[in-house]
Amino acid sequence: MTRKKIIVPSRLTFQNSIDFVKNLRALKPRKEINFDFSNLVTIDPFSLLLVSSEIQRCRSRLKESKFLATNFEHCSYAAHMGFFQAFGMNFGKKPGEAKGSSTYIPINIYNTQEIKKDARDLMINPAEFLESKAKEISNILTRSESGDLNEVLTYCLREIFRNVIEHSHSEQFGFCAQYLPSLNRVSFSIIDRGIGLKESLENNPTLNLNNDEDAIRAALKPATSGKVYKGQKNKPKGEWANSGYGLFMTSNICKRGGGFFIASGDFGYYTSENKERILETPFKGTALNLALDTNRIKNLYTMLREIDNNDIKSKSKPSKSSMGLMNKK
Repeated sequence: MTRKKIIVPSRLTFQNSIDFVKNLRALKPRKEINFDFSNLVTIDPFSLLLVSSEIQRCRSRLKESKFLATNFEHCSYAAHMGFFQAFGMNFGKKPGEAKGSSTYIPINIYNTQEIKKDARDLMINPAEFLESKAKEISNILTRSESGDLNEVLTYCLREIFRNVIEHSHSEQFGFCAQYLPSLNRVSFSIIDRGIGLKESLENNPTLNLNNDEDAIRAALKPATSGKVYKGQKNKPKGEWANSGYGLFMTSNICKRGGGFFIASGDFGYYTSENKERILETPFKGTALNLALDTNRIKNLYTMLREIDNNDIKSKSKPSKSSMGLMNKK
């Protein structure tokens, strides 16, 4: 087997990163595979997660190959955020080691079974436990324990966390976030390596899913769930029962001046207020990137009601868990 050098692009941002990891899927076993970071200048939170996850996946797939990284010493931001340690290289902070600040949350990797165990120990529903985690992250990024942005961000993060725990069957998931006050923008990225949306939603007999695109488009509609569906004999009960509105509401909140990206399997979909993009993605599991325009944030109750009134054509209404209706103001 020969040696292979892979030149990492100078800019690892969204489309560049997706294209880069596509090429990783085609890698064959080599005696040595060297990732050369000499050109890397820019990397965003979504790319931190995506690229580190896919390099680590390559290492697991090509166990007979020796993996190296070179010319990385200048990548101080990525190192601090836990990027290199996330794919097994002993450089920089470990995921979750950096404390984060009011402008960023470094890469964190959570174990789903540990979360469920912690919830059991506290004798609460995992969704309630995840709300506390979402609130903790929102408090750090917004530098506040209340306010419209804090409540909206908490709601979005909680719904995304819940989907991973309840539907992905993934042992772990990673996330990171960034707040850019000068650009009035909050970005949050999360990736799991679970079963993907299509397999998760196939539990719902009312859906006809032929491919990953069908699954994503279905998941972004209101009242779509792999666990709750029309005609079900024994529906989950309680205020935290999943009702299939989480992704729908979250994506619509993000579209208002921000953007929402979701990928599962070979299909990726980006949507904002003025455009949509379809991307071919080589992804096992589910990846999401949420961007909120802080200038467009209103009271959470108001925003959810506006989406409800404008976009939901069904007569069915979201449950407390999916609407996230906090106290009216």
